[in-house]
Amino acid sequence: MKMRYSMLLLLSGAAWFLIAGVFGYAIPVMGGMWFRYLVCAVLTSFIVGISFRVPILRWSGWRWYVLPLLTLLAGTTLFGFLLPCAWALTDSLDNEAFWKLPLAVVFYSMTFYLVPLYPLALLTQHLLRRGMRGGGAELAASPNGRPAEPPDKSGLVGGRHR
Repeated sequence: MKMRYSMLLLLSGAAWFLIAGVFGYAIPVMGGMWFRYLVCAVLTSFIVGISFRVPILRWSGWRWYVLPLLTLLAGTTLFGFLLPCAWALTDSLDNEAFWKLPLAVVFYSMTFYLVPLYPLALLTQHLLRRGMRGGGAELAASPNGRPAEPPDKSGLVGGRHR
């Protein structure tokens, strides 16, 4: 994995931590344990970013617009599970916290907060794709839905120079 993509995922995790701080007022994300929550957000960003790297790079058409829903679902599930894990480091928790909190985070993010979160997820994947293309990514996505092809760097168009 390239260093550039890792830096993009680190920035993405920090940005989504701030978004969680704004929308997650019921969970004191910006409270006393903010550093642990930041680590949870960055870890979530890396796991989701690495898991969805190929779709972010190659998907186009209708799949491009379904991808934010998939990444939101995966990210909120993982972040909702990591929060009780961070709490378990300092406090004793009931076992119910490990399934109730992720369920609540996923429910609220995929219903009430979907309208503001979907464009933010779409923007995130657009910036990740743009950052990967700018860093000499392997394959560029085809806008017409055909399989991706390596970018042409020869400068020739139809046998002639541009």
